[in-house]
Amino acid sequence: EALKEYDYGCFVFSDVDLIPMDDRNTYKCFSQPRHLSVSMDKFGFRLPYNQYFGGVSSMSKEQFLKINGFPNNYWGWGGEDDDIFNRLSSKGMTISRPSGAVGKCRMIRHNRDGGNEDNPQRFDRIAHTRETMNKDGIKTLSYKVVKVEKDQLYTKITVDVGKKD
Repeated sequence: EALKEYDYGCFVFSDVDLIPMDDRNTYKCFSQPRHLSVSMDKFGFRLPYNQYFGGVSSMSKEQFLKINGFPNNYWGWGGEDDDIFNRLSSKGMTISRPSGAVGKCRMIRHNRDGGNEDNPQRFDRIAHTRETMNKDGIKTLSYKVVKVEKDQLYTKITVDVGKKD
């Protein structure tokens, strides 16, 4: 929806509960997809596993479109970040990362949102990313714009993606 307003060339995706701790961690795009939150307090300031792509990441418009964006079939908590990693890998892209010192983030402690329980299908869906990624993503995204709020520094677009099938 944002691309209807302006031809953005870079997208940064961030969990709302993560706060960067080092201002040298530039939120911009690179020649390869970038995982920016490599050292989070909730994981003891270490990467939990090499394929981890959760928290904060950036992709150029070309990279994002090449993987058909985010999957639409994940409801509840978990799995979509690993699906994105699989999409990037299957298209021959590698993940770049800042150092652990630069990529440090703190998580704001909170209770999990109601209705956002663990996604029981996440492991099966992750295992089948390569078969589903061309059919499930930005090309098949369906939504209704509910509200557009323009501020001096940002535009907030609220959409309705419907209910889980």
